[in-house]
Amino acid sequence: MNKPETTLLACTDPSCGPQQGARCDACRLRSLCLPAGLQPDEVAVLEGIIEYQCKFAAGAHIYKQDQPFASLYAVLSGAVKTYQSQGGEETSITGIHLPGELFGFSGINEAHYLTSAMALQESYVCEIPFDELESLCRTVPGLQSQLLHLMSHRINDYQQHLSQLSANTTATSRIAAFLLGLGHRSQRRGESSSEFRLPATGRDISNYLGIRLETFSRNLSELVRSGLIAKDKRYITILDHAGLREALRDPSGLQQPGGIGS
Repeated sequence: MNKPETTLLACTDPSCGPQQGARCDACRLRSLCLPAGLQPDEVAVLEGIIEYQCKFAAGAHIYKQDQPFASLYAVLSGAVKTYQSQGGEETSITGIHLPGELFGFSGINEAHYLTSAMALQESYVCEIPFDELESLCRTVPGLQSQLLHLMSHRINDYQQHLSQLSANTTATSRIAAFLLGLGHRSQRRGESSSEFRLPATGRDISNYLGIRLETFSRNLSELVRSGLIAKDKRYITILDHAGLREALRDPSGLQQPGGIGS
């Protein structure tokens, strides 16, 4: 397909652009992203097609729903939410994307983005033009394999999320699964699986989990009172991984103090 002229929106750093030269070989997140498993000469070719390494302020859009599809994006730092809207109003958050993760896949089949993408906090994002990536995949089989792996991983995550929302799961189960998932994603980046910062506001997280904000706040406080987690503003410490996994399966077992199994 011919690449549309539409590109990144509302970049806050005037120095961003193709001349920046994003360096995949030096990125600490390369093992999670497209360069994983590639040889140095292959990584160098991939670097040549990455057009931007841009900074976005909280609330800035990377792309908007129905915008012509042109690129995939990789989060370098910060966090990005993807959401669907109707009549200009946000209706449902479909993803919360963290460092090392790709987003924008929804546009591949329809030739336009099915969601909008917005920075949740000050974030750096790399743009990967899809036409050029697709051409490169034909000559670098390892890149094609990694792209398919990342797409499959994203599809699986989304299906699990939809399954949780459609099933008869409690708010506590959804929150426990979300926190354990954040810990796992943090660990994949080489960071702690027990201590991390919530990447979004309670309002955004409750929207993503399909529950009311007051329900999210109440049940999160319940996990704190049960001794399974500690919370300091947006910083979370998982104190009892096994207990939190049990709360995911059987939230009725929460006890105070000490949580499940006390």
